[in-house]
Amino acid sequence: MQHVLVFTLSVLLSFPVLATDWKDYPEDLQQYDFSGDKLQQQWQDLTKLTRVEYPDVDWIKSMMTDYPRLAHHMMVLGSAPEAHPAVFKAIQESDYSDLAAAVQEVWRLHYSGQYEKAYELGMQLGPVGEVPAIYSRLVHATLLIDDHDDKMEEFEEAAALSNEGLTLAPEYRFAEFGLVYAKVRMLELMSTGEARSSGYIPIAQDKLDKLQEYAPDRGAYPLTRGGLEAGIVERVGSFLGSITYGATESSAIENFEKAQKLLPDMAIVYNEYSVGLIRLDEDDFRKEIRKLLNTCLAIEPVNAEDALNQMHCKRTLESMNKD
Repeated sequence: MQHVLVFTLSVLLSFPVLATDWKDYPEDLQQYDFSGDKLQQQWQDLTKLTRVEYPDVDWIKSMMTDYPRLAHHMMVLGSAPEAHPAVFKAIQESDYSDLAAAVQEVWRLHYSGQYEKAYELGMQLGPVGEVPAIYSRLVHATLLIDDHDDKMEEFEEAAALSNEGLTLAPEYRFAEFGLVYAKVRMLELMSTGEARSSGYIPIAQDKLDKLQEYAPDRGAYPLTRGGLEAGIVERVGSFLGSITYGATESSAIENFEKAQKLLPDMAIVYNEYSVGLIRLDEDDFRKEIRKLLNTCLAIEPVNAEDALNQMHCKRTLESMNKD
């Protein structure tokens, strides 16, 4: 009976949890095509922010080997009548080629801005597909959803899915980053009291420190840390932020500068950096913010995520020009 229950729960967890309100990637932004070999050929440029591994057959095999609980979950999922054909083939025939191709398709959809399709496909592919699916949901919520409550709901659900995934693949770095990213975004939406009582601030700081120690050349980590610390200072000031959390205006800027050096040609860096300076003190940093935004607009975006960050830079600059 216990085996049946485990099987049933595993199958239920394999189905996608739909977002409340998917927004389309704007038609007036640059459109992208990563069909065929284009995805692999451009992978290094597409993943400069996170340096996530290319999902080929070897990657899937390594995930199955490194994480026995993940492998077991995939075995259960592949035995279900409702299993995606690529998952079924991987488990029943030990042939991972179709599964690798399906995960690659999730990334194609993501980088071309088709976030809903990326999420729905990824969540059908078990833990190996949930990795890009959750990331796609996070990017969609960050860059395309404006409503406060809808954003919070999306980040909460993405965090829950990331937690669930980490029980199957403990310490898988990309999943760990997805979880901490979701919590940092949630903190941005909370009131000061909610943020302090949530306990997320020290947890996020500690995790980002460990991730930076593991991969000091990965720009996503200091960029996220800079945003976290700017938010702390915005709420409680540098003095109290320093005493309570070790966060100051200068430490936030130092993290943003580190990210900029690592990723000098990515729109997200200039978008997040400018937002961070606005939080710290828009009046004091007005000149620096304008410079960041203009640099952002001069960059040639390489994927939909870049183009959306550039869109936000443009909106921020237009808003400043109206003041």
